[in-house]
Amino acid sequence: MRQQMRILAHNRCGTGEAFFVTLNGQPFKIIAACSDSVRAVVPPMAGSGNIVLSFGNDTFQGPQVNYQYVVTVSTIAGTGAVGSDNGPALSSSFYCPWGITTDANGDLYIADNYNRLLRKYTASSATVSQITIPDTLPFYSPYNIALDRKTHNLYVTDFNVHLVKVQPDNSFTLIYNGTMPTTGIAVGPDGFLYMSNNNYGTVTRLDTNGNNQTLFGNNILTPRNLTFDRDGNLYVAAYGIYRITPGDVQKEIYLDTAFKGWEIARDAFGNIYEADHFNNNLRMIEACSGKVFTIAGSGAAEDVDGIGLNASFNGPQGLCIDDRGVLYMTTFNYGTNGGNKVRKITIR
Repeated sequence: MRQQMRILAHNRCGTGEAFFVTLNGQPFKIIAACSDSVRAVVPPMAGSGNIVLSFGNDTFQGPQVNYQYVVTVSTIAGTGAVGSDNGPALSSSFYCPWGITTDANGDLYIADNYNRLLRKYTASSATVSQITIPDTLPFYSPYNIALDRKTHNLYVTDFNVHLVKVQPDNSFTLIYNGTMPTTGIAVGPDGFLYMSNNNYGTVTRLDTNGNNQTLFGNNILTPRNLTFDRDGNLYVAAYGIYRITPGDVQKEIYLDTAFKGWEIARDAFGNIYEADHFNNNLRMIEACSGKVFTIAGSGAAEDVDGIGLNASFNGPQGLCIDDRGVLYMTTFNYGTNGGNKVRKITIR
């Protein structure tokens, strides 16, 4: 059920005068009004901020409100046991699933690290299948994964020195063979690839055949996954979070110094989500307020479905967001070999 709010506005409501209520620029749906108040539906994902009432040319700023996010966590793939079983998603198994990405159909592609496999979750049938990496290919531990929505090619790093292209016919081409671990990979709005190097602390820009390599970011402490926003800004998850603008202006934005993980995602509202591996939770940096808080996960190292802090994660790893704003997370616990699941997280 959508959240509702009663807003007091003495002697202005119910007069026939047109008025609007907004929060962070998002309009409320008015469902009732009387002489001194209005009842309205809070717009989804409006965030925290001040209520604003507008009557003609008059604008009034109301009190600060804290938006109450409702976060639902469920498991969509993996039994939790170590394995490589395909088939019905909840009967499938993984061994250290890491990077994850999604296509326009809601299908997921997963780097199954210790199995040396790529896996596909097909949303329409809720099944898991595999894309086998050729034995002859010098590619050892698939780590992060990105999808080019135009060509449908996948690009996958391994935590060694390589980058491969996987075409829709499942053919593999090694397009980069460098030094030190390649980690994050993203397809930029310009059609180029952006790849991070964990030890060198760099982000390299290169074309989709691995050529025309140029340095795009440097002096970044242990960069991992990469994600773009709609304006072409690149966000780098590292020891801290970095933003690199289309004009190559690099800025470290320590939005959450308590973050103990590797992967981030960003939604259409500008909120940043952090898969916090060591604290076993999902954190949010709210764009409108700058506040940082845990939105899901009790901190217990176990994969339990539920609402908000009543849910839990067994070693959050990969993180991605689909076109509807739904998050997907992979889990693995290096101490117990537990986790091995794909979790779905809806936020409203």
